[in-house]
Amino acid sequence: MTLASRSLAPDAAFLPAAARHILDFATELGRPADLSAASLLLPNLKLAPAMNAALQAAAGGPVLLPRTNTLGGLVEPWFAAIEALPDARRQLILHSLLRSREWFDDAMLWDVVGELTQLFDTLTEHAVPLPESEEVLLARLEAGFELNNSQALAFEARVVNTLWRAEAQGKPSRAAARLLAASQWLAQLNGPLIVMLESPDAGPLQGLIEAAAERVPVLLLCPERQLAKGALAALLQAAWPQQGELALRERVAGLDVMEVCNRMRLLAAESLETLGQAVADQVLYWLCEGRRNIALVACDRLAARRARALLEREGVLVQDETGWKMVTTRVAAVVDAWLEVLASDAWHRALIDLLRAPLLFVDIEPLARGQAGDLIAQLIREHNIASGLDVLSKLVDASTDPRAKDAAALLERLAKARAAINPAQSASIAEWLRRLKKSLELLGALPHFEQDAAGGMWLEWLETRQAELAQDANLPDPMRFRFAAWRTWFNRQMEAQLFRDESIDSPVILTHLAATRLRAFDAAIVIGADAEHLAPPAPPGWLTHAGVRRELGLPGLEAERLQLREDLAGLLLSSDASVIAWQCLRRDEELMPAAEVAVLQAALTLATGQGSVVDRAQPREIASSAEVGPTAFASPSAPAARIPLRLSASGMQTLIDCPYRYFARYVLRLAELDELSEGMEKQDFGTQLHRILHDFHSRFPLLANVSDETLADALSAITEEAFAEAVARNFQDHAWRLRWRRQLADYIAWQRQREADGWHWQSGEVDLRREHELGAERTLTLQGRIDRIDNGKDAEGDSALGLLDYKSRALTSLRTQVKDPDDIQLAFYTLLVGQHVQEAAYVALDGDTLGAVAIDEPEERAGALHDVITESFNALLDGAAMPAQGTAGACAYCEMRGVCRKEWMDEELVDER
Repeated sequence: MTLASRSLAPDAAFLPAAARHILDFATELGRPADLSAASLLLPNLKLAPAMNAALQAAAGGPVLLPRTNTLGGLVEPWFAAIEALPDARRQLILHSLLRSREWFDDAMLWDVVGELTQLFDTLTEHAVPLPESEEVLLARLEAGFELNNSQALAFEARVVNTLWRAEAQGKPSRAAARLLAASQWLAQLNGPLIVMLESPDAGPLQGLIEAAAERVPVLLLCPERQLAKGALAALLQAAWPQQGELALRERVAGLDVMEVCNRMRLLAAESLETLGQAVADQVLYWLCEGRRNIALVACDRLAARRARALLEREGVLVQDETGWKMVTTRVAAVVDAWLEVLASDAWHRALIDLLRAPLLFVDIEPLARGQAGDLIAQLIREHNIASGLDVLSKLVDASTDPRAKDAAALLERLAKARAAINPAQSASIAEWLRRLKKSLELLGALPHFEQDAAGGMWLEWLETRQAELAQDANLPDPMRFRFAAWRTWFNRQMEAQLFRDESIDSPVILTHLAATRLRAFDAAIVIGADAEHLAPPAPPGWLTHAGVRRELGLPGLEAERLQLREDLAGLLLSSDASVIAWQCLRRDEELMPAAEVAVLQAALTLATGQGSVVDRAQPREIASSAEVGPTAFASPSAPAARIPLRLSASGMQTLIDCPYRYFARYVLRLAELDELSEGMEKQDFGTQLHRILHDFHSRFPLLANVSDETLADALSAITEEAFAEAVARNFQDHAWRLRWRRQLADYIAWQRQREADGWHWQSGEVDLRREHELGAERTLTLQGRIDRIDNGKDAEGDSALGLLDYKSRALTSLRTQVKDPDDIQLAFYTLLVGQHVQEAAYVALDGDTLGAVAIDEPEERAGALHDVITESFNALLDGAAMPAQGTAGACAYCEMRGVCRKEWMDEELVDER
């Protein structure tokens, strides 16, 4: 056996030192400066450019470089020739096996499959020596099964062992195929082999190294942290000893760490925003210093994304080595919106999201598509359509809106795409993927996908999965899936798939901790070094807990924690400058740093005798309110052309409550769109009562000659018809129906009394408009809908009108409302009618007692309101200010409170006092 091992310090000089050892190895073999016959096995292909440069520098002249690659790259030609079982097909077979055994609930099968395949690959890599052939591999797997399949194993371990045995009977998995490929590669290896390890433990590579050493000379390059020199190495050795039992205080005694404090900094930030800003500021500072190889180690991906956004705002692009989950891309969002529309029968929110998605309907002009989508959203709100594509299509077909034609075309496209995917019929996964692609083609998405970087990768993924699973198209029922089960599989695939943007080349690199092994950086910053984020990965489920791994002979979590510590030490040693940063507060709760960082912090504190080494990052200094904010309440004015010349009762009430709210709602047109109610709310309940009573009085304008039984039956039937659709959509709305049915007899009795008092129903739901002269050739249009108008007589016996407004509220609250001098609704209606109005009242339709509450002197109130409207709108048209001066009650539920910032100003004034 020809095996030479060299240990090197994992610091910035690791690759130059490795290059010297490699050249010495070549000289010993009689081929100095000629490495063309050798193979250099690297743990990470990112090391290749720097390694080649180090070899050329160490040679001091021309050098023939070795074949340099990772193990996967070196064995790829042999791996490609092996008919390995694709991962997607392997998971499908395992899913079928689990479903037939009925060990687990169907809802968790895909989670179990993902957990088991990962564990099986680990078992294959660790438990099987390098095989010579597939037959040898199978024999060794069998031997491993017999060795581990004892009665002493826990139930979970026996389950894993049984399933692993079943999987090994067919085509080899990709992990097993890699072992076979490595064996075949070694069989033809006729030149020296140089292996660079990531850690002192060769792990699964040990069998390959030993087998290679029997054939060719092998040089092993192994990082050993205890070989590192300098103050930082000494501190890390004291904080994270690899052996020894001395207390931390004794280990750091006598260390001079002033040099360390200039090279490494610990930073705790009090919020996510502060952490992101601190990272961005540090990177910008390093760039100004001239550093050009900066690593952002993203332990906390959320904080790293925030830092990246802040850097890009400053014009600094970031090269992302880690990539994004495919599920976070625009393409995946469009596909998910479409699948949600299918799953929910066009639930309104999912449908609107889909219609607004940017990557659909390539053949439709964007403006026409946007207008059609707006009409569909409008109809959904107006008719309260929670879901139902067919129902919505009928509404669009019946609409006379000019946008209806384009809207109908959109919905027709959706219906055809739904028919293409056919979510009601189960199918194989390959068939589901084919249907999905066809439906997206009908939706005009594929041309957009092809032009998008992530979209092109998604389409390639789709075609690859279809090809791998194509032979499953005609499988029996156990391998066919309903839409929901297939979607679960699909979502897991999107979570596992990564997208990397290879177009960015930047001196700032976003990466993960394991990818920094043996690489040298000008500067590095660890983002998210708290106990939650800087930790070894937790086992995904109960089948792979520490006990199962131990019983199956696999490394435990302690090995992963030791590796994490070595990775962190290697990053610090190989970086000229470094920062370890974390968020220390979340919702006023303290977040602890990772265990390794806490020990390092304690070591620094003991060595320096002070805690000032750890800096608590503070937000940038915020300018005073006089510099960045208003010094008084918002008080805008508007050009006369922007002042609306139509006025409703609610609009005038808004102007009286708060002029700024009127400005935001009606001048800036920032009023919120009506929200669709999936379940009936108090406002919807009131709307139903308006409809019921209008239908009732249209049929029975006079109750005097009709029996109570007939009236009760009629009102009950109208009620049932009115609530039928709402109850069918949401049975809980049955409670609102019962709430009104309890009032039917009381309402009939109240109406009979009203007729006895001389009032008779004349009309209901009356839309009125009236021109209001402002003077100086200015006119304002008053408009509104009056719930009910009755005929009666005044005190002199002359004909008069009674105006009623139905309220689904209790009588006591209405009595309070009519006493409010700022309540103008009934006065506005009186002004709108413009005739002799004897009574204007609210009618309480809810609570223990039904009845009407009238305002005093409605015509006088209307006259006063006339003057207020004239004066107010003349002032607005002349440029008067509209200040934010709402009362606390008006502000409590105002949707513009975040725009006017009156509350913020109130707090400032209180602070000043």
